[in-house]
Order: sequence, then C-alpha cells, then structure tokens
Amino acid sequence: MGGEWGSEERTAPVAVRYPQDETAVMIMPPAITKQPQINAAVADVVRELAPAVERIRYEITPDWSGQWAIFFRVLLSDDASNETNLREIAPRVVWRMSEKLDLPGLGLFPYFDFRSQAEQVQFNEPAWE
Repeated sequence: MGGEWGSEERTAPVAVRYPQDETAVMIMPPAITKQPQINAAVADVVRELAPAVERIRYEITPDWSGQWAIFFRVLLSDDASNETNLREIAPRVVWRMSEKLDLPGLGLFPYFDFRSQAEQVQFNEPAWE
C-alpha cells in the first residue's frame, strides 16, 4: 500500500491476557502500539483538509465479523456536508487517511462515518467530540 510507513516498521500482533482468565489470550492488532503514528496522521489530514474537516476521531475494535478494524468518525463543516461537497470531500478523507496509514499492514480494516456539525448538535454523541 504505498503509505508513509515502510514494511520494516510493521510489527506482529500483540498478545494480551484477559484479567478474568490468565490462560486466555486475545490477539491485538499491531496498530495498538502505533497509536501515536495514527494520531499524527489524523492530525495531518485534519490540518490539510480544514475547514471542511473539523475533526476526526477513531476507535480500534473488532467489527461485526470479529476482524480488527478502525472506525473513523469524521466531523465535517455544514458546508462540506451538503450533497455536492460531500461527494468531493468524503473520498479525499478516505484517500488521504489510506495514503498516510498502511492499514492492512497494521492489521485493520477501515470504516469511515461522516457527520455534519448540525447533525452532531442534534445527536450530541460524546464519541464524536
């Protein structure tokens, strides 16, 4: 994936023990140890695409199928969220994040969710703050 991280930076999955069962091990994706780099990439994309992109939050967790994923929550300005502008900005966000991060190399499948400022005011979900 021609990202900014070379293959030499890839790491193996991380094994973590469950506190309630010391013998059970959950395999974490390599991305868990790369959160500072993910944070830096997110900050770069927000800076690059402002004022259309207000902020990007993310969470690393298994998806519906049990595979490790990164869920990006992208808060857009109301202007960027109109139908015409959304068709332009949404693919740019996906493209730039994919370019900055080697998500397959990190063991993650990306999901992107977009919301306008007005929608966030309406729904007022803390995860988007």
